[in-house]
Amino acid sequence: MIFELHGDACRLGYLKLVACILEDGAARSPDYLASLLLETCRCLEDDSAGKMLGLLRSDVNARNYVKLAAELGFYDRRTGRLGEFGAVYVCLNSSNVLKQHVAGESTAKLSAVLGLNAVEKLLFIQSLLTKDFYMMGRIIRWALKTRVFSRQQAMETIMEEIYPEALKQAMKHASEKMRQAISSELQEAIKFREARLAYRSKTEWVRSRQYAKYRHAVPPRLEWLVDIGLLERMQRGKYSTSADAVKLSRDLEVVLEKPRDKINQALFNYLAPSMLSLKHPTHNLEAHAMTEVYRMLYRALGKVRLDILCLASAYRLVENGLRSTPSSTAQAFSYLSLLYPDRVFATYSEDGSTDVTLLDTSLA
Repeated sequence: MIFELHGDACRLGYLKLVACILEDGAARSPDYLASLLLETCRCLEDDSAGKMLGLLRSDVNARNYVKLAAELGFYDRRTGRLGEFGAVYVCLNSSNVLKQHVAGESTAKLSAVLGLNAVEKLLFIQSLLTKDFYMMGRIIRWALKTRVFSRQQAMETIMEEIYPEALKQAMKHASEKMRQAISSELQEAIKFREARLAYRSKTEWVRSRQYAKYRHAVPPRLEWLVDIGLLERMQRGKYSTSADAVKLSRDLEVVLEKPRDKINQALFNYLAPSMLSLKHPTHNLEAHAMTEVYRMLYRALGKVRLDILCLASAYRLVENGLRSTPSSTAQAFSYLSLLYPDRVFATYSEDGSTDVTLLDTSLA
């Protein structure tokens, strides 16, 4: 669950640029990465005609987007390199336009950064549900049920009803240190409605610290749902569920009913086939995709974890119109390791995860 947000970090597409900056494998500190992000954005061709919201304009804004990239798994603060979802993104064909822009080989349009295709939307849905599970799952369900609502209505409902419940769930799975912090936040959150109603006027309320907390926590999440196509802006301060959200509502409900550790597989089993036209791959296509992905991940990460390889390979196959899941690519990897024992190797790392040290089926 994301506990700290900034209201200006409301466009998911900038995280694609963060990933492309980190694709070369060099480690960057958060501040240095923010400076590179801002410089890269200034070189974009602005085709927005002043109609795009949440544009990145300042140093502070860039730093907030880097924080968001870390929260959503596109940047790993510990290593200074790509996070798991950033690693997946740079393996997609759709990332090539932004990679070329970052490398100075061409100039990308702002719309290419902020616009998301179907596969990118699926990736961001997974990122949001994985990293902000207790909030985003409940918000999506509420939005699907409510259909049309104002930003103010959303802020009040989400912070006064959804947020306390999300904190309760997050506390059950938190470390002892985090549990104490969440408990303190929860004690404040359960009194939000009472505190809001105690303000004598709307003006006094809007100037309050509590309103600032609402404004930073809720509007960015609503705009993320606009970016991934589940919400639409009807007019200033008003939203409605999109036609795509209505079409996907049954699949979304199935996914949201799953526990957090089952979300990844459910997204590929239910949402992906509904969002894209997919056919079954052959073993050769799976092997080819995994080999390509391994090379890209090795350049970006140096050490390639098997779970990230399987996730990125599944996305690569889906992008190419082929049905896949992380579990099916894991099975494909096991098959390849048996079939080509001299070309496919994996070892256990110190933290217990499995690292792929060689994957080359190009001569097979």
